[in-house]
Amino acid sequence: MKRQFFLCFLLTALLCASCADETDSGAVTTDTVSTSTVTETVVDDDRLPAPEILDMNGAVLTILNSTAESFNWATTTILVDEPIGEILNDALFDREQRVEELYNCSIEEIPEENANMRTAIPNAVSAGDKYFDTAMVFDASVATILLKDCLLSWDEVRGLDLSQPWWDNAATETYNFGGIQAAVSGAYSLYNYSTRHVYVFNNKMMAELDVEDDLYTLVRDEKWTLETMYALAELAVSDLNGDGKMEPENDRYGIIGTPTRHYSALLMGAGVKYVDKDSDGKLYFAVPGNEHAQTVMSKFVQLDSQNPDIFNDKLADINVDIDTVFTDGRAMFCAAYVGEAAKMRSLEFDIGFVPPPKFDEEQTEYYSLVEGGAQSVLPRTLDEADLEKVGILLNALGYYSYYESIPAYINVLLKEKVARDIDSAEMLELVFDCSAYDLGTGVWSAETKNKYVSSIFSKSSPEIVSQTEKITAGVEAQLEKFEAALADLS
Repeated sequence: MKRQFFLCFLLTALLCASCADETDSGAVTTDTVSTSTVTETVVDDDRLPAPEILDMNGAVLTILNSTAESFNWATTTILVDEPIGEILNDALFDREQRVEELYNCSIEEIPEENANMRTAIPNAVSAGDKYFDTAMVFDASVATILLKDCLLSWDEVRGLDLSQPWWDNAATETYNFGGIQAAVSGAYSLYNYSTRHVYVFNNKMMAELDVEDDLYTLVRDEKWTLETMYALAELAVSDLNGDGKMEPENDRYGIIGTPTRHYSALLMGAGVKYVDKDSDGKLYFAVPGNEHAQTVMSKFVQLDSQNPDIFNDKLADINVDIDTVFTDGRAMFCAAYVGEAAKMRSLEFDIGFVPPPKFDEEQTEYYSLVEGGAQSVLPRTLDEADLEKVGILLNALGYYSYYESIPAYINVLLKEKVARDIDSAEMLELVFDCSAYDLGTGVWSAETKNKYVSSIFSKSSPEIVSQTEKITAGVEAQLEKFEAALADLS
């Protein structure tokens, strides 16, 4: 039901844009589509019931949020000042106004430098300062702040149902440590939508190379796999100037992206985590003894060794912006965050979106890694009335965001040079539906992700077992240290 609702919304928006915003030259722009034009056509019967409306008697919900400049790889915007005739801005404004009017409340934001969050929250708690109700914290910092004993568990917010679709269930599971719900993520924030992994593809290049496979069909038919992507990407590899060597300034590659971005996307796409939890919620290093994980890693090495120019991670070490290799039209795929893909909308060629591939056709689910975003935390200074306020208002804001501003965000991503809008919209919805988190790519990335990328993937080294043995003791020591410190909090 959810995907059908969003696709209906987007189809309506695109039709309205084409009818209402034609220029004299016949070109179409969606920059000035008003949200009122779109939202009036949405059938409310397709929505889940709205949260109960309560009179909050003028209560103020204050969100401590990182500045856009200090968190420039993600979409940090939560509140906007006024409608400006742009679909996402106005959808964000409208859902805020709706909640404020329905609940007789105000929602405010306090800017803070991302680097200061680790100290701002503990300092406020230590001083007993209640100047904010919730804070948006860089995901890799959540565990550190939690151990400073300055956060409350979201479980203390009575009546809050985190299983509703406007809350990110994968984030809820990931950021529950030892029964403490340290952080949550919801549709009221675009942080974790903009930092989901996706592969952008050059639709024009695929047509020029006579690629017969339709990527959207491959995804729908459960045939979008690691080997399929590499086989298609290999078709693009070409020494364009014929000088006998591959150079990023001149030649064409299969896949572009930073090594950590690409391999992290593929690893989670194959259902593998560096750090996971057992049935009791205990953290553990998930690679040792994991035959599937080691098979997946070995496959990366094999594919890269067969043709090093399909994905050449050495591009990250030279004085070339690797993204420009894609935007110049000289790569078939680009491993990117969704938010980064938004910056590619005005290219001179058509692009499309697909989720990270499955490992093989036997795999039953697609997974899109979320990393580098921000989670919502609760300072220990809040009392019972504060917690009730946060729960009611964030839940309402999440609900209206889920049905209004998230479809608007997808609409913005699809503007201009996106091939087959409705198909790409479906792919983005799939990416948003299949979010997955790995604490090994965030909190413990130095101990896990970075070492595998530098020692195994970047070198196409087959020594996966020995590398795993080499780092196991250190990773396990870090996890044990964290859980011991966590136990001391209770």
